Amino acid sequence: MNLLNHKIVKISLGALFSFTLHSPLAHSAQSEGQALYETTCAACHGKDLSGGAGFNLKDETWVHGDKPSEILANIKKGFGQAGMPGFEAVYSEQQLKSIVDYILSKRQGFENLTYKIYHLEEDAPADFSILKDLKAQKSGKVPNNIIDFTLPEVKNYIIEFEGDLNTPKEHAGQIFAMVYKELFEVEIDGKLVQPSQQEWLRVAWPLKAGKQHFKIRYSTVGTRQDHNKNFNFFVADQALTQKLFGISTGGKQFLNKATVNIKAESQPQVVRKKIVNLPTSSVAVGFPEKINYAFNTKNCSINGIWTGDLLNIGPNIEGRGRDGGVILGEWLFHSPQAITHHANNCVFNKYNRQGNPIFEYALYDNQYSVQVKPESSQSLTFIYTLLTGKSSTLALTLPTLANATFSSQDGSIQSNQFSTQAKVGQSYAITLTLKESK
Repeated sequence: MNLLNHKIVKISLGALFSFTLHSPLAHSAQSEGQALYETTCAACHGKDLSGGAGFNLKDETWVHGDKPSEILANIKKGFGQAGMPGFEAVYSEQQLKSIVDYILSKRQGFENLTYKIYHLEEDAPADFSILKDLKAQKSGKVPNNIIDFTLPEVKNYIIEFEGDLNTPKEHAGQIFAMVYKELFEVEIDGKLVQPSQQEWLRVAWPLKAGKQHFKIRYSTVGTRQDHNKNFNFFVADQALTQKLFGISTGGKQFLNKATVNIKAESQPQVVRKKIVNLPTSSVAVGFPEKINYAFNTKNCSINGIWTGDLLNIGPNIEGRGRDGGVILGEWLFHSPQAITHHANNCVFNKYNRQGNPIFEYALYDNQYSVQVKPESSQSLTFIYTLLTGKSSTLALTLPTLANATFSSQDGSIQSNQFSTQAKVGQSYAITLTLKESK
């Protein structure tokens, strides 16, 4: 589905659909919609809806309205001049609705965001309770649904933003900002929310999972008037290890600058950078086949596999090492799951950074190596070799995966355990194959 310069529309939930996003029927529709989206739309808009040749389909900015009927009409008719065909004759009404439903389920950021500005006297108290006695001098709709603390044109004021905030439905997250907590007040679904973390210039407020009604207030009382008010606000994961998306102009600008993508275009890429969800001792390896893995030099395990492109290390750079880089795809598994030896006394020796790396390490008196080879975008083969030492049992624990299987002609796999009698100079292969999406 090529929307190019015309976004379909991500929407508020409406009466167009006879199901809700939380019902079993809705879940089934979303699964169908996901399959259709990945087949038809992902090439232009990205598998994760974050955009490519076509627009980002999950952020807060939309061009052609935000009603279910408008989304459906856009998909049906398309935008021929922009390169997007219409799909009215390709899919049934219900199939088109399922695509819209899937897009809705991935929405992130604000909708219907408004602002109010209250002027303050020079000696106003530093207390948001004074709002009950004040009248807004200016108010309106924020056209791009992004918080902009620089809107006021007066010296002393309180500004309040209000709207519906869409966050990941799978789990709760947090609002994160590098600000003075005393200058802000946050309200979710009509209740004041206290910070879950409050250090100097590092504040976080807990969020609910999914859609919630959100208010945030900022007061200039107690600030220097020349203070930069382009604050960086983000929705982050619960552990505050990953900034998921920006919700303020400063936050959006920060993440735009924090995009430094590393992709394996024509040969394997080897990267040793801090990565979210992986230990700092991990070495990431990406392949042009769009499948990647990480090797943990502390315990000599394969502690992560993901599909898609390799890494965005920008957050790590912008955060000066505090923030880890993020994968440019989807996890198959990551730490603490791993392909790991039963023995826990691994001593890592070396690996090569050119070409497809081979990792060498010692277990007791035996020297092993492992190299990973891509068979396709859906399959990897792990080749373990006993380099020196004496013949012994090669025993590995494999992660339990719902969407992939392990197989080997060189040993036995039972109950997620691989075992074979290894001989010096011999190699033993285990193949991981992704299951086809239904």
